[in-house]
Amino acid sequence: MGIFIKKTKTWKEYMSFSHSTDISQIEERAKEKLMFLSINQDTLNHVRESARILNPYKAEIIHQFYEKLQSVDHLKQIILEHSTIDRLRQTMERYLDQFLHADINHEYIMTRIVIGQVHSRIHLTAEHFISAHHLLIHLMTSILMEKLYQNPHQMMQMVLAVQKLAAYDQQLIVEVYMEETLKSFLFGVSDLLNHTTRLDTTKQLIMSMDKQMEESYSVTAATEQMSASIQEVANHAVRVAEGTDEAVRSADQSKVEIDEALDDISRVGDVYYQVVEQVNQLDNEIGHIQQVVKIIKEIADQTNLLALNASIEAARAGEQGRGFSVVASEVRKLAEHTKEQINQITSNMNSLRHVSAKVIQQIKQTGELVGKTVAGAQHAREVIAQIVSTMKEISHSTSQIAAMTEEQSAVITEITERNSVIHDHSIHTREVAKETAKIIYDLSIKMDEYRNSFFGINVKLNSNDLVRVAKTDHLIWKWKIYNMLLGIQTIDSNQVISYEACRLGKWYYGDLPPFVKENSAYQELEEPHKLVHHYAKIAVENYERGNIHGAEEALNQLEQASDQVIHLLSKLEDNLSKK
Repeated sequence: MGIFIKKTKTWKEYMSFSHSTDISQIEERAKEKLMFLSINQDTLNHVRESARILNPYKAEIIHQFYEKLQSVDHLKQIILEHSTIDRLRQTMERYLDQFLHADINHEYIMTRIVIGQVHSRIHLTAEHFISAHHLLIHLMTSILMEKLYQNPHQMMQMVLAVQKLAAYDQQLIVEVYMEETLKSFLFGVSDLLNHTTRLDTTKQLIMSMDKQMEESYSVTAATEQMSASIQEVANHAVRVAEGTDEAVRSADQSKVEIDEALDDISRVGDVYYQVVEQVNQLDNEIGHIQQVVKIIKEIADQTNLLALNASIEAARAGEQGRGFSVVASEVRKLAEHTKEQINQITSNMNSLRHVSAKVIQQIKQTGELVGKTVAGAQHAREVIAQIVSTMKEISHSTSQIAAMTEEQSAVITEITERNSVIHDHSIHTREVAKETAKIIYDLSIKMDEYRNSFFGINVKLNSNDLVRVAKTDHLIWKWKIYNMLLGIQTIDSNQVISYEACRLGKWYYGDLPPFVKENSAYQELEEPHKLVHHYAKIAVENYERGNIHGAEEALNQLEQASDQVIHLLSKLEDNLSKK
């Protein structure tokens, strides 16, 4: 029976290679893959022939395919997060219909491109996609081999055709997947760089630390001056306290002497009151004497009258009465003399009483003064006691002030020392800030180098992608100027790229489609882009001459022009994304 078994050709006969293909409805890039896989119309015809055998098993193929995928937890999780099995079954059915129809045209290729973009977006790895796609090929080739084993040559033609077209699909999908993934990485790095270049607070931090160091230095100088002043106050307070102590001792001694003087004044008052009493007593005695004198006068007058009567009677008696007359005459003379003496005494007594009245009046006035003096002396005693008490309190307060100023001087000295520590920390923080800025800048340069490495890979960028790349290029250039002013980056003015030579310039003045060049945002972009490079060059030249202020002014103008460039690029990006 073996003579009826058909044999296949040798494997080499099935491995035909060609440098051309008769499929012409696609772009040159897609044709290269067809030529490499030796896919031509015959290959497509064999795929179409296989459809007769595979179509009846299409539902089973899809069922087996997703049963296998759901047995892998990672793939099952992706399905649950982004779609459903029913939707995927419908998508797979459309894919198989298009695959078995085997009409390679623009729509066919775009379908595979969309598959690659979707897989990249949902982060299905190329490894899992290739494994799943091979599973699909195995299912189809297994059915073909089972049904065509009796016709080995036809089986080989169909199986190889299915494998070639499947390999072509894989290339298209994986290439797009890799391009989209690489662009995702590229733009991820670009976005990270865009955020990094906005970290322009480093300059503010360094300037703030410079200001803080200046303020710290001023505080140190002020506290040192304050410490000297407080120390001087403390010295004065000590001297005042010492002088106050001496004054208190003198005041205590003076108080003793004043108290003694006040006691003497009080005793003078007592003596005065005794004198007043004695003067009053003298006045009374004068009164009594005047009464006695009055009586004596009356007796003298009576005696004088009796003597006169006696003389008259003696004259009447004649010779007998002569002796009595002499006696009467003598008595009368005595009475007259007594009267004269009494008148003199009365006059003297009146003068004495008049003087006594004056003395009493003066004593009364003196008494009032003495009373006032005694009252004043008593008040003075209280005031002196209050003054001494106050001086003691002042002395105590002055001593406390001296002690407090000594403590304040110590506190100010400690503040000065701590402020000096703060100043040292500020210097360290400034260095750390500058070092951090350098680390950030170095990291951004490494990221930019990593970003630029993507351009060495065969990644196809559309106009929208190029705008995104240009935005990052532009921000990186501004970032370099900014870090130059921080002393982190060194730029030679001769190295400043012209607005035509940078990547944005090359793209802008390159061969662009009309829908880009006709866009208003594109047309407005040229002038601010020129200004960016103009001010960049001015900033570098000023920095080289040591004119930091001029360089900073140029940077400010550069940033204004740069904001306009970024605004227009973003606007252009939005417009292109709608095409």
